[in-house]
Amino acid sequence: MFQSVVHMLQETVGRYGEKDALRFRRDDQIIAYSYNEFNTMIKKLTGALAQVGLEPNDKIALLSNNCPEWTITDFAIFSMQGVTVPIYQTLPPNQIAYILKDSNTRAIFVENAEQYDKIVQIENQLPNLEFVFSFKKIRDNDAVDTFDDLLKIGNEFNIANPDFYQASVDGIDPMAVCSLVYTSGTTGEPKGVMLHQHGFVTDIVNAEAALKLLPTDVFLSFLPLSHLYERLAGHWCPMYRGGTIHYARSIETVVDDIAEAKPTVMVSVPRLYEKISTAVLDKVEQGSAIKKSLFNWALRTGYRYHQKRYVGKPGAWLTRQYNLADKLVFKRIKQKLGGNFRYPIAGGAPLSVETLKFFEAMGLPIIEGYGMTETHLIITLTPAGKTKYGSCGKPIRGVDVRIAQDGEVLVKGETLMKGYFNKPDLTAETIDNDGWLHTGDIGYLDNDRFLFLTDRKKNIFVTSGGKNVAAAPLENKLKTSRYIDDICLIGHSRKFISALIIPNYDMLKKYAELESISYATDKELTEHPSIYRLIENEVETAQTDFARFEKIKKFFILPEPLSLDKGEITPSLKIKREVVELRYKPQIDAMYAEK
Repeated sequence: MFQSVVHMLQETVGRYGEKDALRFRRDDQIIAYSYNEFNTMIKKLTGALAQVGLEPNDKIALLSNNCPEWTITDFAIFSMQGVTVPIYQTLPPNQIAYILKDSNTRAIFVENAEQYDKIVQIENQLPNLEFVFSFKKIRDNDAVDTFDDLLKIGNEFNIANPDFYQASVDGIDPMAVCSLVYTSGTTGEPKGVMLHQHGFVTDIVNAEAALKLLPTDVFLSFLPLSHLYERLAGHWCPMYRGGTIHYARSIETVVDDIAEAKPTVMVSVPRLYEKISTAVLDKVEQGSAIKKSLFNWALRTGYRYHQKRYVGKPGAWLTRQYNLADKLVFKRIKQKLGGNFRYPIAGGAPLSVETLKFFEAMGLPIIEGYGMTETHLIITLTPAGKTKYGSCGKPIRGVDVRIAQDGEVLVKGETLMKGYFNKPDLTAETIDNDGWLHTGDIGYLDNDRFLFLTDRKKNIFVTSGGKNVAAAPLENKLKTSRYIDDICLIGHSRKFISALIIPNYDMLKKYAELESISYATDKELTEHPSIYRLIENEVETAQTDFARFEKIKKFFILPEPLSLDKGEITPSLKIKREVVELRYKPQIDAMYAEK
């Protein structure tokens, strides 16, 4: 096992030094840094951090979109034995201030003038913040050292101190806190999770044993690096095997970036895969009857072929049919996704079985995973070729999972966090005296030790009639509708289940155009009787297989998307139920008003 993530990278540099480590687009040009160049910049930046006066154990924050500078800085902080504090680039100034103050951060790297201005607004609240650096030049402000400035400073320092870098790296304590990651949380204030090099390395090595990555793999990076999912699964795991990271220009350009990067593996949340399947199905619906019939035949063939694969061999006739379906239909879709995909990886939220089967039919089996920041990320992964619908896979090597009497998923192993920063009482509540971490998730293990999650413990409603209702199964089913983006079920201590529905506004507008529905604003659109009937039909269709007491009886369509700035969602797009329920309290009360 490696001493640290930096030592892991050094071995990769030794084996694949000339290979592309990082690729990105600047202006109209694709630029690539080899592993040797990547490593050289890390050494220079480490020297610069020492030269300006930063010391081991200092907290150093990163506030930026994904870019090579983010990753180089992260490794440089590790190399000088500092502590990386990642911050979501979308957070407003007041939330950034909380994290920087709580963590006692001494230095911060910002991406550009937009992020720098946030720090200027809150600097009087941050007595411990001494250094502000920027990846890009801040207008005409020469007082802020840029990334390039620091590389020059570091180069001079390393020339004068040739033994400093390796001595610093070799002095890394594997069990010391190396990163403080604040979980957004759907309730309460953010919590700083204390993570260590040994936990990271153990999770990377054991997860990769299940993923079986290749040096030829290309990963597309677009999920925020401030989230451990992208940082560990989307960066460090492929780096362990000498893979290449290609940075998307933005979340809005992902489809174009896929075509350009031609990734073999992609780490994403389920929503992207759901949007891709919805977009394909929507295009099929708009096509000719012949194209629609051909696609539906191909999809049915794909479903049958993979069902047979799980129980044995599909047979020669079905295999020939599937190869034809792939040639006539699936290959064209896969070309739109770059044409090189081996498999997509999904995590961060439950993936619908419908979406899983859709990609599987095309020959793109999605590997599902389950993890938490508190466990250095990965707890379970789907073994290659062994999908069980509805499961998030089996515990990776070195991680023990068991189910408590109340159904809560408990986790134990070397990858557990050191605790919550400055919150010993909360740490003691989360990790019991026997070393089991209480995840807050409800689930079960089958006879093959595949884990099935049913809901969050706090999302189990008890209606006024005494019925227990899990929110997740129905919410996930409804989100497969092309007209529904997200949903917030209501029902605790209520007579029945109701819902706040966040529609897919773009799809509603397309529907309105087809049906000649006139409206002036999004609010008018969501209040139109025809739109209500459309969503009502989607709701009824989705909950066909649910018990009567689990079904939604009334719902309200939100007139605008939920907002991060208003605190209605977390940076990872999870709904903050208490905030949303408070904001829409009049509408909720109206649904339960006696008539």
